[in-house]
Order: sequence, then C-alpha cells, then structure tokens
Amino acid sequence: MSFHNIIGGTSGMRGRLKTFGRAALVSAAATLAMPLVAQEADSASILIYDASGSMWGQLDGGISKVEIAREVIGDFFVSRDNSIPLGVIAYGHNRRGDCSDIEVVANVGINDPAGLSSSLNRLNPRGMTPITDALSLAASMIPPTAESADIILVTDGLETCEADPCALAAQLANEGIAIRAHVVGFGLTREEGEVMACVADATGGLLLTPQTGQELADALRQVAQVEPAPAPEPEPVAEAFFDMGPKAEAGHDYRISFQGSARNVDYAGFTRRGEEAPDVSPSYGVLGGGETGNNPFTRTAPSEPGEYDLILAVTGQGIIARQPIEVVPPSNGFDAVGSVEPDKRFQFTWRGPNQVGQRIVIARPAAAPADYVGDWGAPFSNRKTQTMRLRAPKEPGLYELRYISGNSQEILFSRAFGVGVPYEDRDGINTADLAAQAAAATQAAPGQDDLPMVPATFRLPPDYPQEPHEWSAIPLDPDMSPEAWAPSGKTIIGEGVFEPGRYEVTANWGPKDTFKGVVEILPGQDNDFVIPVMSEEDPIVPTLDGPWQVLGVPPYQVQAGADRLLTLALEQASPGAPIDGSWTAQDMLAGPQAAGREGTFTSTTFENGALRMTFTVGDPILEPMTLYLTPYEIGYAGTLSAGAMGISVVMWPGGYTPPSLAEMREAVHGPAPGDFVDMTSSAPQPMQAGEAAAAANVPVRLRTPFEIGDVGVQWSAIRTDMQELNVAFASSDLETSFVTELAAGGTYEVEGVNSDAGIYLADTITIDPKGRNDFEIPMAQGRDSGPSETGLGDDVAFVCKDTPPGCPVSHAESGISLRLPNDWSMSEPYFYETAGGAGSGLPTASFFWESFGTVNTIELNPRQWLESNGRCGTVGTSQLCYMRGQDMMLDVVFEMIRDTLSVAPTDLQEETTLPVDLGGMSPEEFMTRLGVN
Repeated sequence: MSFHNIIGGTSGMRGRLKTFGRAALVSAAATLAMPLVAQEADSASILIYDASGSMWGQLDGGISKVEIAREVIGDFFVSRDNSIPLGVIAYGHNRRGDCSDIEVVANVGINDPAGLSSSLNRLNPRGMTPITDALSLAASMIPPTAESADIILVTDGLETCEADPCALAAQLANEGIAIRAHVVGFGLTREEGEVMACVADATGGLLLTPQTGQELADALRQVAQVEPAPAPEPEPVAEAFFDMGPKAEAGHDYRISFQGSARNVDYAGFTRRGEEAPDVSPSYGVLGGGETGNNPFTRTAPSEPGEYDLILAVTGQGIIARQPIEVVPPSNGFDAVGSVEPDKRFQFTWRGPNQVGQRIVIARPAAAPADYVGDWGAPFSNRKTQTMRLRAPKEPGLYELRYISGNSQEILFSRAFGVGVPYEDRDGINTADLAAQAAAATQAAPGQDDLPMVPATFRLPPDYPQEPHEWSAIPLDPDMSPEAWAPSGKTIIGEGVFEPGRYEVTANWGPKDTFKGVVEILPGQDNDFVIPVMSEEDPIVPTLDGPWQVLGVPPYQVQAGADRLLTLALEQASPGAPIDGSWTAQDMLAGPQAAGREGTFTSTTFENGALRMTFTVGDPILEPMTLYLTPYEIGYAGTLSAGAMGISVVMWPGGYTPPSLAEMREAVHGPAPGDFVDMTSSAPQPMQAGEAAAAANVPVRLRTPFEIGDVGVQWSAIRTDMQELNVAFASSDLETSFVTELAAGGTYEVEGVNSDAGIYLADTITIDPKGRNDFEIPMAQGRDSGPSETGLGDDVAFVCKDTPPGCPVSHAESGISLRLPNDWSMSEPYFYETAGGAGSGLPTASFFWESFGTVNTIELNPRQWLESNGRCGTVGTSQLCYMRGQDMMLDVVFEMIRDTLSVAPTDLQEETTLPVDLGGMSPEEFMTRLGVN
C-alpha cells in the first residue's frame, strides 16, 4: 500500500457558519463595509426582502404583492427602533433564472429609513427565490460582538434553487450566539407555511403567514417587538458540532464534518437518542487519520429508522458533542427490468446504500436470501453510476433481482423479472422517483417565480396624424424570450400582452416618419406609452449595459467544445458613455481554485469599433488579462490573452443562446479545413449498410476501478454490434490503464482479468464520436475487490489542498520533483515492465484533478501513446502528455507542471541496459560502419 502525503493547509470549519456560493463573496465585502457602530453592537437585525418574480402576483383587490410590500416595509423602517442596527438583503431583482442574484441593499448599521425605502422601491421583481443562500449571507453579516440577532425573512414562496433551508437553520441553531430566523410568509398557503416552519422552529423564531397588507404590517410589528432571546449556555465544548441536516436515510453513507478538532483515537457516529456510546459498527467507530482525527469522516446511518444522536466521544472525557438526527426509512429499489433473454447479459439500474460486502443477485422468488443462482455483482464497485450488467440464468422462468445484505441473510429490496418468458412489470416506481422521495420537501412548485404577462398599449404622439401603422416590439433584456411581437395588419393603437421587461417599440407607415422608442413594461404600473418619432439622423444605438458571457472557441485542430470562461456585468448609461462593470471567473478559465472569483476591470475602452477590457484574475494566472473584441452579430468576437498565451473567444449577451460551435469557429478562425470533421458538436451521420467497418477510430481509455488499487489486469474487448469484427483487441500485459483506438459508434464488451489476484472486470461500452471516451470498468462476477478503498485510492502518492501557490513534491525513488498545482493529485510513480521482461528506465505517473465528477489527467511517460490521443511535450528525456477533449484549463496546468517538473536519474535508470546484437563486430567497428567517428 502506498503512503499518502496530504500537502498544504487544512480546510476544517472555522469561525461562524459557512456561507455558500456567491453568498460567501458578498458577505466578505459586506463585512469590510460594515459601520463601526454595527461591528460593536450587541444585537442586530437583518431583513431579507423577496424580489422574485412571484411577487407580482395579485392579492384580493387586484393589487400586486410587491406594491403592498413596498408600502408596508417602508412604514416598518420608520416605526421600528432605529437604535438597533439593521441590514437589508434582497434577492431575485436583477436576473431571471439566476440563483446567485442576491444583493446587500444596506449593510448592518444605523440606516436612514427613507433611504432604505427608496432603495427597495427601485427593485423590480424578476428572478428566483434563493432562500437558503440569502439566510446564509444574513448570518455572515451579524456583527462579531452581537450576543443575539434576528433575521426577518419576508417571502411569498418556497426555495427554488435546489438548496435546503431546513438544514441551514439547523446549523444556525448551533451558532455561539442566539440567532432567530423569523419567517413572514406573505401569501403562503397553510401547506407552504408548514414547509417553512422548520426554519423558525430550529432557531426559536416566529412563523407568520399574513394574507393582506394589514396582516403583513401586524406581522412585522410583532417580529420587531419580540424580546431578544437570552444567550445560550455554553456547551462543554462549544466548537464541536456536526455539519449535517436533521435527517438521514437508513443504511446510507454520509460524509460528516465537525467544528474544532479531535484526535485519531476518538470516536464518532450514531447512537440511540440520549444513550451512551454504542459498540463499534459501520455507524460508530474511531475517527482514524494522522495526528488529528479525520475531519470530515464517513459513517453509515443505522439500518433501523428511529430517533438517534450523532455524537463525538473523546477518550478520557466521554461524549462532548451530541446532535439529534432522525433516521428515516430508505428510498431504495430497482428500475423495471421486464423480460430478458436466457444466458445473455442485461443492464439494470438501482438506488441503494452501496456498502462493501452487499451484493446484487438473481434468485427464484421463493428462494432464501442466501440461495441465488449464476451471476452476481458488487454494488459498491458501481456506486457512482448505480448501473451494472449481469448474465441471466440459462433456464427460462420467473426470477427476482435482489439486493442482499453483506452477510447474505437479509433481502433489502428486490424486483421481479422474466427470463425467456413474457413478464409485465406493473410497479410504476423507478429510481428517479425514489431519489425524489429521498430529497427534502422544501422545493417550490415549478413556475413559482414566473413573471405574469402584462397588457400594454402603444400610441402615436398626439400632434401627428392618427393613421394606421404596423407595430412591432423587440425584447431588449437578455433574460427575456427573444421572440418579437409583430401583429399582422395596421392599427392606430398597438395593443398586446407582454412578458415584463424592456422593449424597442416601432411603428412603421410606408415612406413616412418612423416612430421608435424604448419602453419598460412592468406589472403594477400604467403601461400606456406614447412612442416618439425618430428621424434618420437620430437612430437608437444599443449600449453594452447588462450581463454577458465569454466563451472560449477552440481551433479546428482541437476537438473540444466551447466553454464558458467568464460572466460579465457591464454598465454603460448611454451609447458612447464610459464602460464599467465586473467580471466573474468560471471553472474553465483558471481552474476550481479561481472559480467564482470576482473583480472589476482595470481599464475599458471602445475605440474605432474595438472593445478592449483589462483585468487581473490572480493565481494561477498572475499576469493581467485582456479582452480585445470587435462586433459579431449581436455580440463580439476576438481574443482573451495573458502575456504570451491567448485563446479566441466570443462575447455573447447573457440569456441569449450563443451561435453554434461551427459558426463561432468560422467567425474567429475562418472557414473550416476541407478534411475537418467535428467530433465534439456534430452528431454522427447515419451509416449506410456496409459502411460501419469504415467508421473512423477514436482514442479510448480503459481504467481499473479505484477500489482494486494499483493491481493491473489483462484487457480485451469484443465488438458486439458487428459479427465480422469479433475480437477488437487483447493485451498480454497487466495494466491499470490501457489506451487504444476503437470505432466511433461501436459497442464493445470489455473485460479485464488478473486471475492471480482474483480480479474480473466487465462492462459494455459504446464509443461516443463526439465525447471523451474514458471508461472505468467495474468489478463483476462477485470476485474480491482487492485492496480496500482509502478515499483517494491506494495509488495516490501526493495531494495538494488549500495551497494556491501549489505544493513542492519530491519522490526520491523515481527522481520526480515538481510544484503540484492546488487541488491536484499525483499517483504513485512506477517503472513498468512488459510481459517479455523489458523494463522502462523512465518513471510513469499521473497527475489528476476531479471536476464535477470527471477526472482530468496529465500523464508522465505514458505507455502506448498515440499521436492522435492528444498533446505531448518533452521534459528532458521524459514525455508529458494529456488526452484531448478534457477541460480547457489543462493547457494552462500542463505548462505549469512542465515548467516545474524534473526527473533526476535514479539507480534504476542508471543501471538499466539493453543487450544489442552487433553481428559479431566490436562496438568500435559498429560505430565506424555507421560513419560515427
């Protein structure tokens, strides 16, 4: 087993509640801007104002909720005790469909009530309802000296951003100060109020559901008059609490963090409510780790539902932290199988706990749990996809697919299917339904935040002839539907129903004057507009104001898609006015360590039709970056550069669908070469009969699963969709990773075998002509899975975490040294040997980084590397390579590794010699024959 070195800082929970997503960035700025009086206050209040699209909904009397809320909250600002510092947050008022649309309207402090009212009145509802992130941001704004605080959430709906406000409220309840979160559910139904009750209940706040303006005023007055809660009594160890929601699914694994630290000999896990520490089991055990215990750690929720506590027990002190957890019944099961052919492999999907030792088997319906036939598989080996293939029994009949416990004594769940006989599965439950059942019931109904359609009227100026005109309106806001309004025929007055937002309205009448103007149509206002005349000398010129996205456009020789590199929020008051705004880095620009990083532009100019903007992202791209763009359709095209490095880009209005990859490539790189075939964005053409054998081959990589460590296998594959091809390849060497080329669109049964180690891998793969064909082949046939999983895999030698400059790495046995980039890992180096006994004098290793479930790798001295696989570069006598089609950031990281990598000679390298047959000549004679003096 390899030794794992964890390099860099620790990332445990420190200080107050963790913030999430953009809320963390906003909270940092809010803290810096907090007035001194607020930072020294012993109490504070933060009001969260819902400005999502649903606030345009009408109450009895035809008045919108937002109009009532503006008036009532304005009165609340005036009537409350202004000596208590107040902060205000709003969400959903800038962009539709954007869960990061949260803004600090006023920092915590003594604010002018009239100014606060004016700020809220300028907000027009349009977006989502990110309640959880808004609560998190509010908690982070509480002054550090405050002993108590009140968060007042005024909302007309439930969470719409796939987050769990109940879990966050449970964390708030564990804070070191008395934080109460009050929910003022304006217009919420009784059922919706019950969903949000968890927030108030967990924090000791109030839950109020006013339905009218007067009831809203009474609710805010009631919240303001609540006496401050006393500060909680300190726990034995105030820092020890667990980062986990109030419920857990029986039998499922949970990754759990805790505040503070503990030793590797201390214990943590589940015990019955109020009871002492239980016996060691998968649900309770020693933390393990280095000098300090593992944080986070993994535990399996108890298999029996009920009331439990999550505890931390310290040797010599007993239980020092206890948190109530309700273990609920699991939502496990199989998708329907139906009928399959005898003695044929079939694929199925499940949702289950996926613990080591558990099995999925095939059995007769009346058979005992341990009585199963033929093929079986290990769900732990396929836990990421929860999909596998088994071979059906040879004998036809009715069978069950069963998920059984590790001791083979209990059937956890099952599903019937037919083998060689018709079988109609009438059970409508599938794994998607089960996953939905397991999710917290805190999400709003679809469409809650949709904006209502608004009627509007357009008129000609009264001093012009009132003649029929052709009317049209073009949406201007990037988050609106791009479809224009253009009724047929001519009318004196234009009338229609519109999505709220800005429009360019035009009235045409032959060669006469054209009337044109920009209007903003909103609910709750008199949308009756007079459209002015526009002469040819006074055209409307659009500004750059609004959201934009910057897309990287790869050249034709790079088979990759267009990745979003930046999002921009530009500000320009009028055409020709100065350009200002901010940028946000995306994961594909500078890797995960810079993802979400925001900043402003160093300079912005628009001269001679070219837009130039400069900014600095920081580590790992330290040099200033420059966007140089010229107009392209409704956006811009050009380059994004830093020093000598650059990439072609397209800047496109946010909310609008960008052009296709082919169109953007042609705009920035010119026409495609005659022999170019795009394998990333174009679907493969249907093959005619007899053409399949001529299909183009594409690079394919096969990998062993992490749970078997560095044990290699002999790889082979049989193509199953074409009889004439039969065996595709078979290797004799034992390898953990195998690279080859297979036919695009082909289907193959792949096997990996190491009979000495008892390893058998099997799966069916289909080669995607436009994707990255990198397959992890799972265990099958129930063979032993090899070395136990260690979290990172036994073949990981170094991991760099929380160290932005990167981590210095030196591996003496292989002679490899480099600065490993932050969030990257390095495998254990080795010197491979072929089956014929020939050895390599150069070390082989992998550098890898996982992003959104996809592992991106750079290989040092890879085996069987083909030129078509991807890019390679030399480092002394070594080769550094990576497969094409991976994350675009690999270009940058490749150069970073290459610049710092060195491979020093080792004893193995120096002593490696290969016998050469010189045909009886001496070395001197041989060199003379070659013409070498």
